[in-house]
Amino acid sequence: MLADDVPSAEEVDQWVELGLERAPNPGVYILPAHVVAFETVGPPGRDALARFLAGMGVPPRLVVKTGDRQQLLYGVLDTEVAATLARNVPDQIQFVSPGGRIELPSRDQWQPSSGTASSIAALSVLTAAEVARVPEPEPEPEPEPEPEPEPEPEPEPEPAPLPVTTTPLQRYSLRGQSAAFREQAIEATPLLGDLCLSGQVTVWYAAPNAGKTLIALNLLIDAVKAGRIDPANVYYVNADDGSEGLATKMELMDDIGVHTLAPGFRDFKAESFVRLLVQMAEGNQARGVFVLVDTTKKFTSLMDKKLAAAYGDACRQVAMRGGAVLNLAHVNKAPKADGTPQFAGTTDMVDDCDAAYTMVPLDLTASPGEKIVEFQNFKRRGNNAQSAAYAYAAEDGVDYVERLSSVRPIDLATLDEFKRIEVRRSDEEVISIIAACIADGHNTKMILGKEAAARAGIPNRAAYRIVERYTGEDPVQHRWCFRRQARGAQVFELLSPPAG
Repeated sequence: MLADDVPSAEEVDQWVELGLERAPNPGVYILPAHVVAFETVGPPGRDALARFLAGMGVPPRLVVKTGDRQQLLYGVLDTEVAATLARNVPDQIQFVSPGGRIELPSRDQWQPSSGTASSIAALSVLTAAEVARVPEPEPEPEPEPEPEPEPEPEPEPEPAPLPVTTTPLQRYSLRGQSAAFREQAIEATPLLGDLCLSGQVTVWYAAPNAGKTLIALNLLIDAVKAGRIDPANVYYVNADDGSEGLATKMELMDDIGVHTLAPGFRDFKAESFVRLLVQMAEGNQARGVFVLVDTTKKFTSLMDKKLAAAYGDACRQVAMRGGAVLNLAHVNKAPKADGTPQFAGTTDMVDDCDAAYTMVPLDLTASPGEKIVEFQNFKRRGNNAQSAAYAYAAEDGVDYVERLSSVRPIDLATLDEFKRIEVRRSDEEVISIIAACIADGHNTKMILGKEAAARAGIPNRAAYRIVERYTGEDPVQHRWCFRRQARGAQVFELLSPPAG
């Protein structure tokens, strides 16, 4: 437990001073000898308890009511009285014997009214005489013998209602509160483009200097200008900058009215962040709030399953109350076997989020001096984009504000065209060799692939893939076509260059 989480003396005085012993779990107390408690949830339980106590005629002097939950504390003269009560209490009432544990509200959740017992000695006491007035539970009647079967079987009667069992889980039930939750829910709509939706927890994984902060802040400024979010509800948590970078980003956020938080300033500590997220959620203060965390590793250890799970749960609590969290995180230095980036840490952060992306810098050039980054989605629970791409100025000597202003989206059709151009550029040498092979008469598929591989010094498979890639009738995209001749042989011939 963090130092900030240690309960103050004020929070425990009302129960410790009453004479109860605090259990290890927060909010849980141990009943001392000669003290019992009755607990109910909801009107049926309260009615059953009122009837049960009316038979004894001893009104309580300590009644704790919080929501639908009611707790009554009594004193008893001996353990036999407690045992008799435990045997006779109705099913709708939970009975806690001396030495048992009971969860009681803190001072800010409940305060005693005048006339309430302030010590164990002041509690109403149940004696054997009062308890004797409570009737013993009636034994279940013997089952009646089944009637002889009729010649014509009658339809079976409707089954009797199943018994309802009161359990410790009942006090946590949300049944009947769906309307309130519906009012609190936030529809998952685009916030930072389609890469971060409102009411969700999102993670962007990228290598250092890939542009994750740059693109996130650019999209955040667009969201504020477009009115998708109130800047007063946005918190940019910057734990990844030096003094110059922090000052520059603070100026940008001040210009649009967004809050900036940085560890070490205004008593904000990284180790308190998880607790603050939970506090915001439990206080119903998260609706419409957006938290941008840069970077996540400064507030939890993504390599530690327990800490990562606790951080992910805190983010989830914010999202469930109508907020949104975007976590910026790093990838491993070593990529996956297919060459794509691998997110750093355990899977807990990914398991607890709604959408996760890796940002892949592409070896493409849209315009001189620009860098292109592609977002590749590998988890989504809503209408998040499966992929997206952005370009920004990457040359040296550009200040941060100018670089931020240079961020622009690349539509996927244009991105595919860039990729095709880059592939063709890297294939150009082999294309020339294949064209020469065709011109020299090595023009059947099997011979062409092997001859081109030998001349280019590449594997046969690679040569055949390039042959296939540029086979077709469109001279804009293709370089050769084939005609079928005797016995189905594919004979290749070069295409004329496109006009113009």
